[in-house]
Amino acid sequence: MALTRTKYGVEFDPRLEERDGSSGGIGWIVVLVVVAAAVSFVVTVVRRISASAAADEASPPALVVGAGAPSPSVAAPTASAEPRAAVRAPAQTNAVAAPPAVPEPDREVRSLVVSDFGSRPARAKNLLLRLDEAARKGDVAMQVATIEQIRALPGEPVADIDDSLVERLGELNMRWLLELRNPQWVAEVVVKRGDSATRIAKERGSTLGSLKLLNPGLNVDMLKAGARVKVMDRPAFSLVVHKRLRAVDLNLNGKLFKRYSLPDDAPEIPWEPGTYTTPANLREFFNKQGVSLTLDDLSELDTFVPRDTPVRVSPS
Repeated sequence: MALTRTKYGVEFDPRLEERDGSSGGIGWIVVLVVVAAAVSFVVTVVRRISASAAADEASPPALVVGAGAPSPSVAAPTASAEPRAAVRAPAQTNAVAAPPAVPEPDREVRSLVVSDFGSRPARAKNLLLRLDEAARKGDVAMQVATIEQIRALPGEPVADIDDSLVERLGELNMRWLLELRNPQWVAEVVVKRGDSATRIAKERGSTLGSLKLLNPGLNVDMLKAGARVKVMDRPAFSLVVHKRLRAVDLNLNGKLFKRYSLPDDAPEIPWEPGTYTTPANLREFFNKQGVSLTLDDLSELDTFVPRDTPVRVSPS
């Protein structure tokens, strides 16, 4: 209370506090509190701005995924040694995982399928597409069956690619025989006491050479009782010599198995049309008749064709 003593006694004096300066301390305290609050506010704002800038710096740039398209949200990597320039945007926002790679078809088969379909009937086109699909899947049996159907079409819808079809057929048949052991052609025999590879092959109407090819890694000259041996099961081989075509067809069970063409510089075949039978040595037999096959082709034929195989000479 601002009381003072006067000549009239104790009286209230409202200006006494201003004269004494007792309220000055409180004013300064108020000023300091206001200043401190302002400084604290400024510091808080500065810290928030700095934190936002740091977050922007750590986040990867927005990916451009096409004109007008929204950018997908991408989590920032925890650590990366690559610069931002290495980041590449996907082509489109709805991109899906790439399908598993499909084995490309063999060059020979692909050349058949991409050939001109315009002049071929629908049946030939469908079979060629089936052949391509079978090649992609590695289905040897389907490829062989499809090629046989294509070549059996009436007329000559595939005459321009017949040589390629026949060459492919021979490769497939050899693989079907020697690698896949086609059960239509190959049987498994259990060796009995006293058996030999030559005897087993002869009893099955086959050759020792083909038995050796069907049993790689097996010493067929020292077979033990109880061993299992693969052998061609009574193959009905036949040969057709084409004089005009200058080729030799090896047929198996009535179907073309493989074709052997004469070299371009080989002389014409003087053999008269007719039917013959092969002796034990097929190589000498062909050389005597003027059929000039390569040594590799003669060796292969000699491996598979047994004695007394019929040979037909055709003027075609």
